[in-house]
Amino acid sequence: MLKAVYRIAWKDVAGDLRRRATLSSMLFFAISVLVVFQAAFEPDRKEALRLLPGLLWATTLFTTLVGLGRVFQAEEEDGAFEGLLLASVPRGVIFFGKWLGNLLLTLLVEFLILPLTLVLFNVDAWGHVPAILGILTLGTLGLTGLGTLLAAMTRGARSRETLLALLLLPLTAPMLIAGVQAIAGVLLQDGEVIPWLKLLIIFDLVYLAMAPWAFGWLVEE
Repeated sequence: MLKAVYRIAWKDVAGDLRRRATLSSMLFFAISVLVVFQAAFEPDRKEALRLLPGLLWATTLFTTLVGLGRVFQAEEEDGAFEGLLLASVPRGVIFFGKWLGNLLLTLLVEFLILPLTLVLFNVDAWGHVPAILGILTLGTLGLTGLGTLLAAMTRGARSRETLLALLLLPLTAPMLIAGVQAIAGVLLQDGEVIPWLKLLIIFDLVYLAMAPWAFGWLVEE
């Protein structure tokens, strides 16, 4: 099972790195969002430190949407999605393979944009980089898990990117709030961090437990 998950994920990641399609789009979009925010607000150091948690999660959310819109694109273009479903593995394995491929690309973008954000906004938070990356990773597990399920649900829709955004944003709002509060607690050191981390873990467990089952039911319909 794990080997099948790895092969599906590696197929997606290696294919994207070869085509330079999804990763380059996500990076370009993330950098564009950061530059626009910086040019629009021109915050000083203190204000930038206060805005940083929301800015990081907003960039992560928008970037994740770009990646999720292409999770099943290769199979759709090649007409290979039905062939993938005929593979002699449980549908949950296919879900976890697609989720893992998208997760790796999203985390790679997050790890690249965090130092860029600190430099661009002139924020001295380098000592908190490991904690911030840990919180972003924790939130991204559930965000991409639910997103991969919704990407499968909307893959045949005419305006799937719009529909995906409309479904994902309200469902992940509580998790995004928890992520923002957790990073704010680390940066500003004026609040509790552990309760928000526990909330992120609960969202991860719920999304990653329910999504494979829902994916299997969805592709059967």
